[in-house]
Amino acid sequence: MAGGFLRRSSLIFPVVLAATASVFCVRSGFFSFFFLLPLGLIAFWGEAKTAWGAGILAAAINIIVSLWFYMYGNEDPVFVRWNALYFCVAVLVFTWINAPLGSFWAGLDSTYRLAAGAVCCLLFLAPLFLYIIDNPQLRVFIASQIEALGNLPVSEASGVHTADDVLLTVVYLGLRGGLLISGMVFLWVNRQLSALLFRLVRRIKGRAEPVSAGNFLSFRVKPLFIWLLSFALGAILLGKSVETELVEIAGWNVLVLCAILFLVQGGAVMLYFFARLPPLLRILGNLGIIFLLFRPGINTAILVLLVFLGIAENWVSFRMPKEEHRSLR
Repeated sequence: MAGGFLRRSSLIFPVVLAATASVFCVRSGFFSFFFLLPLGLIAFWGEAKTAWGAGILAAAINIIVSLWFYMYGNEDPVFVRWNALYFCVAVLVFTWINAPLGSFWAGLDSTYRLAAGAVCCLLFLAPLFLYIIDNPQLRVFIASQIEALGNLPVSEASGVHTADDVLLTVVYLGLRGGLLISGMVFLWVNRQLSALLFRLVRRIKGRAEPVSAGNFLSFRVKPLFIWLLSFALGAILLGKSVETELVEIAGWNVLVLCAILFLVQGGAVMLYFFARLPPLLRILGNLGIIFLLFRPGINTAILVLLVFLGIAENWVSFRMPKEEHRSLR
């Protein structure tokens, strides 16, 4: 009993530290993109209950800080409330991705959990996105930036895009998959960095046990998503034909979600083949892909090809072991 008490006591400080660091990061501005990283570290370090304790504590601390700003600060009350909701949703979703409770969720591939988490964040945070975009101060800031770009006047007649044009474009793209992609990238980057830092810390301490952030090479998209992709295309066409924006937006988001999953599968197929090349060719191939991904235009073509490669694997199993190939002959 004493040993269990001491073990629980030894967990309190890391949990409080991770929760406090997360709130500090989101409030700091400079480190706000990485506010989930401390919670990812605690998830890889401890058990699922420890990760959930840190996540719930971080959400509680942020709510208290938000209440302080609401009562004594000069911030917009609506923005303070949305900020607290945004933090809570992001923290709880990220904790569920890293430390799922229950055998079903734990057995689900981490890529699917990331996709589900991004969808959840989209449903909760889209109103916050629209509220921020409609902020008059943001419009003034964007207008000043456009005007400063080349010192050109901001007007319709001059052919330069106005702040309203920019915001309308951001809203149009954001609601049609942009927010979903941003959420997926945000969650994935924080998860991978958490695994990387935790692995580095363990290596420094002389503990080289493997830390898994998901088996990327073995990821396979379920056949159901082929049908979802087809229905999404139909929904986009239907929404445009009957001028129902809600149906079109839903179709675009389902299409983007399916494309992300097939992109991951296509990337896994590519790396599967690279892993079977000689070491020198493997290094050159990876460097070549990284170089091309930073070339505008070419990177888009590569991503589209990887999506189609991922779709094609539903009919042609590129990663089937040689033994299975022989058994099918």
